Amino acid sequence: MPRLGAKVSLLRCTLLSSLLLLLVCSIHETEQNSYCQQIITERHLAELQELADTQMQHPGRVSFKFIDKMQLNDSICYVKAAFPLLGKILERTEFKENSSNARKMQTVRRMYHSIDENVDPCIREEDDEERMLSQMCFKEFTTSPYEMLVLVKDFFQDINQLLQNQETFEKDCSHVYHRACPGPRGAESPPEQRRKEPPGREGLQEPLVFVVVPGVVAVLLAVGGLLFYKYKCRVLEQPLEDGDCDPEEPERRALQGVRECPELETQDL
Repeated sequence: MPRLGAKVSLLRCTLLSSLLLLLVCSIHETEQNSYCQQIITERHLAELQELADTQMQHPGRVSFKFIDKMQLNDSICYVKAAFPLLGKILERTEFKENSSNARKMQTVRRMYHSIDENVDPCIREEDDEERMLSQMCFKEFTTSPYEMLVLVKDFFQDINQLLQNQETFEKDCSHVYHRACPGPRGAESPPEQRRKEPPGREGLQEPLVFVVVPGVVAVLLAVGGLLFYKYKCRVLEQPLEDGDCDPEEPERRALQGVRECPELETQDL
């Protein structure tokens, strides 16, 4: 009996410990969800819209890197990939110092940093593979300041919607990035390296042909001319065994060619 009582007590302690652990985890998760759900408020979104409205008549254009939401077609992976880029946009967006717009932008920046400053970030950071693949989805956007700020506001709305649905952002998005944003082929070197490399052999073949062919033709013509010249000289210097050629007229013979003797002509015939 004492042994049975000890086993029952041990089982009770184990069950109690498990229940307490589950309760603590549940409380922590509830607190985490509550914290993340309260970061982005309607006031923040309204201030972003006001910032955009004040830029409607701005004639300039701005360029920035971001993610094409339609290309990914996955709201969770879109937020995970674009969230770091959003921070760069907010840091680059400046307004007149001490103006109402500058104060609103400071509020938006604090809201952005609050999403990650908790012990457990509201948006889980990408692992190395996800980060490498998501960079293939980066695109250069050139828009008006108004369009850029509207994009920022819409992005915060997407984040808020997911947080209200208690999304943990633990989804592995590697396959989504790989499918939607195919990178360059593995055998292809990056642009920086390609600029440093000398031109390939293929690029040299065409000019090499244009240089070699005329050279070969010129050599062949020179050799042929030399052989023809030697042949003519040999014919001119060939001694005549029997002939009535006038030995006193070498100059005329050289100018008019070889005047063969009648006897030789008869022999040839």
